[in-house]
Amino acid sequence: MKISAIGKTLAALLLTPLLALCQQSSETPAALNAEAVKAYQAKDYAQFLSLEKRAMQLAPDNPRYVYNAACGEALRGNGKEAVRLLDHLVAWKLDLGAEKDDDFSKIRNTPEWSEFESQLAALRKPIVHSSTAFTLPDPGLIATGVALDQKTGDSYIASVRERKILRHAKDGKVSDFIHQGQDGFMAGASLLIDPARRILFASTAAVPFMTDYRAEDSGRSGVFAFDLKSGKLLRKALLAPDGKQHFLNALALDHDGNLYVSDSAGATVYRLSRNGKELETFIPTDVFRSTQGLAFSDDGKTLYVADFSDGVWAMDMATKKRRYLDRPSGVWLAGLDGISRVPDGFIAVQIAPAVRPERVLHLRLDPTGQKIASVDILEMNYPAYEGPIQGTVSGNAFYYVANSQLDLGDAKTGTFAQERAKPTVVLRLPLTFTAAHAEQ
Repeated sequence: MKISAIGKTLAALLLTPLLALCQQSSETPAALNAEAVKAYQAKDYAQFLSLEKRAMQLAPDNPRYVYNAACGEALRGNGKEAVRLLDHLVAWKLDLGAEKDDDFSKIRNTPEWSEFESQLAALRKPIVHSSTAFTLPDPGLIATGVALDQKTGDSYIASVRERKILRHAKDGKVSDFIHQGQDGFMAGASLLIDPARRILFASTAAVPFMTDYRAEDSGRSGVFAFDLKSGKLLRKALLAPDGKQHFLNALALDHDGNLYVSDSAGATVYRLSRNGKELETFIPTDVFRSTQGLAFSDDGKTLYVADFSDGVWAMDMATKKRRYLDRPSGVWLAGLDGISRVPDGFIAVQIAPAVRPERVLHLRLDPTGQKIASVDILEMNYPAYEGPIQGTVSGNAFYYVANSQLDLGDAKTGTFAQERAKPTVVLRLPLTFTAAHAEQ
């Protein structure tokens, strides 16, 4: 059974709110799953299977429960039923690691398992439509956010480990837009350009494997605004210390120039007014489980929020009422790391540990904008993937980092596996849209 364990990466900060799923008391799927985990740990596999099947009946499109039920069937010696459930996951384009899970050891010599492995092999074949936009030779970056300036053709990339922002000029020259730790900048997360005011916004947070980390930095996070031409700091807004972990992440700008930023560690969304100096709580911590990507509707009346735990929500800016965007059956939208607007919906990178293989998705909204009508995989299993991460739409292409290499940083010890690090690859994925929604 795959009990969620994020490990030593930055994801340990980002997914903390998901623990709340196991703390519900009523007979919800999450509560049943929490009881099932206890039964599993006690080696009461009959009870484990019974509880997971009840959770699966209540939430049949949740692959976590399907997978755990398959584990239970295998542990009870029901190989055919276990593989039948795993086949459902393969049909949903999901590989949750059954090949290396000891729960299936008793059924690995069966014909059904052999057929399942053949399907997995087919699922793991790369779907590639991108080309390399550029490569950053420094292997120690841990690069995340990307922003493109359509006026100059320059690209900007945020570094987590080296606490800086790089500029990749149109002519290919790479330089520091801001140098390491400039103005107190910490680990870089997301970037966003305000083209009208020529400002580069950057979210930043303290993580143990960033350069010159100090224990007193724990929990610090904020937003910086830099002059796009000179790199001079225009203003910065940091969250007040409260003893909690914070990781300000995805950014979105409304029509009036007000900035919104998600806190992936605190499940909050903050607002920085156009001329403000302090971050204000816009969506409190008890609304979502793990806030990630943000994007506005064309009219600015709706803020779309990607929740890492379950998909995309629409929030009315006036009333702050939210509604879940229903998805097609057999589609799982946990693990969305950022959402970028395109004319008919969003482009999003879907990442581990929520899903494997990691991929880029096109989410199409229905004409009313009330639900997600279809989901297409644009790219999956790209050979250079090692922690693909949020990107940005510019013109008729989506740009994103193929190998953030966040797994090389240890969030507990602060160590970094330099010997395994590689140059950063930024990919360009062509889109079949016009530039009407070109993001900055």
